[in-house]
Amino acid sequence: MAFAFVDAGLIAMTYMAALVLRLADTALVSPEFWRNFWLSLPVIVLTHIFFNLVFGAYGHVWEHASVAEAMRLVTANVVSAFVLLVGSLSYEAATGRTAVPLMALALGAVLTLGGMGALRFRSRLFSFRRSEGSEPVRTLVIGTGRAAASLARYGHTFNPPLHVVAFVPEAEQKSQRRLAEVPVLGSLAHLDALIDPYRVDQVVIAADLDEDQMRSIVDACLEVSVRLRIVPDMSDALQETGGVRDIRDLEISDLLPRPAVSTDLGKVEDLLRDKKVLVTGAGGSIGSEIVSQVLSFGPTEVIALDNDETHLFDADMRWEDPDGLISLELCDIRDRQRVFRVFQDRAPDIVFHAAAHKHVPILEAAPEEAVKTNVLGTRNVLDAIRLTDTERFVLISTDKAVDPSSVMGATKRIAEMMTQSATGKSAMVCTGVRFGNVLGSRGSVVPTFMRQIREGGPVTVTDAAMTRYFMTVQEAVELVLQSAALADGGEIFVLDMGEPVKIMDLAHRMIRLAGLIPGKDIDVSITGTREGEKLNEVLSRRPLQASTHPKIRIARPDGPPPVTLMDAINTLTRVAEAGDQTEVASLVHSLAWQTWETSEVVTLPVVDQQYALD
Repeated sequence: MAFAFVDAGLIAMTYMAALVLRLADTALVSPEFWRNFWLSLPVIVLTHIFFNLVFGAYGHVWEHASVAEAMRLVTANVVSAFVLLVGSLSYEAATGRTAVPLMALALGAVLTLGGMGALRFRSRLFSFRRSEGSEPVRTLVIGTGRAAASLARYGHTFNPPLHVVAFVPEAEQKSQRRLAEVPVLGSLAHLDALIDPYRVDQVVIAADLDEDQMRSIVDACLEVSVRLRIVPDMSDALQETGGVRDIRDLEISDLLPRPAVSTDLGKVEDLLRDKKVLVTGAGGSIGSEIVSQVLSFGPTEVIALDNDETHLFDADMRWEDPDGLISLELCDIRDRQRVFRVFQDRAPDIVFHAAAHKHVPILEAAPEEAVKTNVLGTRNVLDAIRLTDTERFVLISTDKAVDPSSVMGATKRIAEMMTQSATGKSAMVCTGVRFGNVLGSRGSVVPTFMRQIREGGPVTVTDAAMTRYFMTVQEAVELVLQSAALADGGEIFVLDMGEPVKIMDLAHRMIRLAGLIPGKDIDVSITGTREGEKLNEVLSRRPLQASTHPKIRIARPDGPPPVTLMDAINTLTRVAEAGDQTEVASLVHSLAWQTWETSEVVTLPVVDQQYALD
């Protein structure tokens, strides 16, 4: 209500000035007029204050006031003036005396409106002074809606101030027009052609764009030295604390150079409803998301199994499980007896096997540990489900399993062989799913780059030519669930992930989405390829086959006969338990790279007699 006290003083001064101006043709205002004015002044002040309250002229942050707030002020003053004029005429008719001249009342109302407006909009009228000493950032705004116009009107109040030089509409326009006195030019397709002529320092997205439009803008900004910033949608901008975000948080889907793939999960619901589902590695990025999504399809129970109590606990805190469907099992898949007890006690209908060691450089230094988890752990799970009435088993694999250069990839290829070999031994359907790199998963390149960007760089890339296939966690989990429903047994499902992405381009894209310029605001350094890494991944040795889903393909790699595979894994078991790292690495690569015929016996390198096949 501070404005009300200021207004009271303002009203007294403006009406006093109006009285003097009205009677300026006389040498002095007569004492009678002054006496009547002082008696009338409280009524004049209270009338204005009352109608300001009625019409909501108080309680606003006038620095950001719009036309609506200005109209409230005008309406309140017009009504006040009308009431005062009517009151004065009524008083004169009743008493035959004039309290305050009518022209003085009218002039006082006009001066009061002007004074109140100047007080409230002073920050808007004189805000140009705030920009002194700060060089305005020349800004190209994408969008022509309310958020875009607000940037042009209030950009000078930012720190540093914004100077909007042009707008680019979401759709191509036929004729040139203007918004907030700024030209609306071109189209998104010609965005890069506007950067140099308008000397643009940054591009601000202030429109609700689809994924293709957002992707094309990011690609255009990769080629020029401008910052990219993203204003949130107006409906999402307000936070619980009442503040407003001026930059939308990074969304993982912005990093994909293709539209995200969504799948129809109707068949998945039919598969999972009223079933007991077990997820190994449930505390990991993929496993925890599988648990979360499975809960939405009406299972009777979800068994979340993991060997890390902290990851399992943290995941349990994130899961929304109002019906108490989740059961936690602390279990290492390398512990064969413990695995068997869990499966016998729980008797799951469907198993998603996400537990694995996955970090390539670490496993190069400890290949026996990769074998114990990725190979022997998978064998333990496959053997355990044969003792139950499990209907389906889905292995989470990787594109690194194809022509593997790493121990990690080789052990996952062997796990694929074991899954394919298990098919046909019973009514159980066993299948595998190959992932590309999952954006945002724990320990992956995206969290690493984000941390490096927050720390000011440099962002480290192993090789400028390195490429990878990428998918989001959402895509990965939907692929797993959809594959479980599509599987007949023995397939390895692969998502259509488009063209592989250069890691260097991903680093640049993330830096741009952070509002920075690669090489100017933050450096990108080349560190060299690590042991076990390939420059380029492939999805299959053979052409991929179509499935009933347009974005899911099927690989059917050859594998050894079951007896041969079992003998090879028995040998691997003995070598891994003995800790002979050189022989372990040699064996897993030999087995993973072997070209198989149906009747062929496995050919392994010559090893010490103690490891020979039985």
